[in-house]
Amino acid sequence: MPTTVKVILLLIPILFAACKGGGGEGPSAFVCPPGTQAMGEAPPNGQERWCQKMVNGEPVKEGPFEIYRAEGTLMMKGEYHDGKQTGEWTMWYDNGQKASVDHYKDGVQDGQHIGWYNNGKISAMGQYKDGKREGVWKRWDAQGFRNWEETYKDDKQVS
Repeated sequence: MPTTVKVILLLIPILFAACKGGGGEGPSAFVCPPGTQAMGEAPPNGQERWCQKMVNGEPVKEGPFEIYRAEGTLMMKGEYHDGKQTGEWTMWYDNGQKASVDHYKDGVQDGQHIGWYNNGKISAMGQYKDGKREGVWKRWDAQGFRNWEETYKDDKQVS
């Protein structure tokens, strides 16, 4: 067997292992940013973990945040900055299927929202701006057929 093929065969399991860590799975590596402290515990000893820093003597969430179900599967994962939700937040169904992905800026939904049914079919897609629905929102039925579109301005449906 040529050396190149041997190397590729050796790398395949490593690549699969590196890609692990998504929804519905048990606890994964949890690294807090410098200057923060890990709080809470992942299953089996706890159901929530986060990082926090002290600001003026008060605890403030900073860095990764995770919530687990009682049986140990991941339910929600996201990030905090200065005590406010930031970046991408993901939720999963009990069956491990992704339920939604939302984006936050300074603790407010801002950016793309995608939701799925527990069968993996997309349910909705749209944008948030400053915590309000904005622009065209597309919705699908549980079989994956697009049912309708709605247009929003400042969280009010305009068409």
